Amino acid sequence: MTFTRYTQPLREDFTSALDLVYAEGFTYLEVIQRVWLKAYGFELEAWQVDLLRRMTELVDGHLRYRQVLVSMGRQNGKTEIAAALALWRLLLGQDSWTVGIASSREQADFVYDRTRKAIDRTGWLQDEFTATGTRGTKGTNGAKYTVKPAKDGALQGIPVALGIVDEVHLLKMELWTALVNGTGARPDTLVVGITTAGDESSELLKHLYELGAKAIAGDIEGFGFFLWEAPEPRVPDSDEELAQFLIAANPALASGRVDMATTIQDVRSMPTQDALRYRLNRFVSGSDTSFVTGAMWAQNARSVDEPFPEGHCYFTVDSDPDMRYATITRTIKSEGFYYTELVASVPQPTDELLEKLCRWLYKYQPVAFVMDSKLSLADRLKKRGYPVKVITGGDVLGASSLFYAKLAQRKVKHGNDPLMSLQLPNTIRKTVGDTFKIFRKDKSVTIDAVRATAFGVYAAETFNLTKPTIH
Repeated sequence: MTFTRYTQPLREDFTSALDLVYAEGFTYLEVIQRVWLKAYGFELEAWQVDLLRRMTELVDGHLRYRQVLVSMGRQNGKTEIAAALALWRLLLGQDSWTVGIASSREQADFVYDRTRKAIDRTGWLQDEFTATGTRGTKGTNGAKYTVKPAKDGALQGIPVALGIVDEVHLLKMELWTALVNGTGARPDTLVVGITTAGDESSELLKHLYELGAKAIAGDIEGFGFFLWEAPEPRVPDSDEELAQFLIAANPALASGRVDMATTIQDVRSMPTQDALRYRLNRFVSGSDTSFVTGAMWAQNARSVDEPFPEGHCYFTVDSDPDMRYATITRTIKSEGFYYTELVASVPQPTDELLEKLCRWLYKYQPVAFVMDSKLSLADRLKKRGYPVKVITGGDVLGASSLFYAKLAQRKVKHGNDPLMSLQLPNTIRKTVGDTFKIFRKDKSVTIDAVRATAFGVYAAETFNLTKPTIH
């Protein structure tokens, strides 16, 4: 396995805690592989096994590391690694306590759920480990595993044997410190962070990278560092060079499990910041940047003689937060392209006026009227029996990334509406967790046309509704 940077084992033929015998001549690693095969139909990959063994290297019978950081691109199987560690600690017993945290409870649940399902799908493990509440597991050997909220106070008083931190780049320094403090001075405790790269606000991750550099240089002990990243912080224009950059940052690509052509296609449709951070695993300078360039928008314009397709469309309504303006767009998906155009721009809109416009537009038999949940217009239309699809907070995130991807793929065909050209420079991408949403540059500007267009493309791709009939 080829790391970019890493702490080397003290001996080439080192022994890992996973190499020790669990029962009946089977090592912990062999048991984990059998459990994974039974529960999921596959075993951990060779590079994952190698990484797990390095993380649990033994020196004089004790764990070499008290803290470990693993950093790689997205979608490489980080959850499998963390879940396998959790199962090892549960099997080890010794009245130990494994604690999982992440930037959100949902993120931490991914690892817990993976471990819990491995137990539930393996007959003999069900007798050894029982669920305690919705997010806890307890073994007959005294081992416990629980998910805690991302608050340092939630970790007070817990004697941590294994701490699992997912997506470290989103965590505060205090949380890591609280986990480390929870291990006390007890031997064979371990705090593990598994992550992708961060940005300038990722203070904890930058600190751990610095510790990793010192550990590699031999300046500190007890810290393990295993990093995959592209050789340079750029997205190469050549697919051949991009493939080499991706292999350096993604061990699952290097192993052949993930398809390279598909990954390259995905990267080409991503914002540069996201491609650098999540696929090439390089730090980026900031989280809020321009959404799309004028050139990207221009290359999606349809020709003047290209008609808007016939068929049932989506009408999308959006307004700025102060209800100074509202925009209505029409969108239809045809032969893999997303045709979109502005229907109306309404200054000082009222619910009554927007409802009147939508009722008039219904003569075109749309699939649905699409709008943000903040608009009371949705309830007004629903009460009259009109088809309405409400955009949720999660939909806003999905629409933002999908709209960008389709623009990058030149799959959007728009009519060069001047209002869009005016609003796009005022539209930024604001990082939310591991994704982003379109956001206005400041409160003095409006981007209702951009949002409505993005929501329309998202609706045409995602909702797949059939045309209803109003009686």
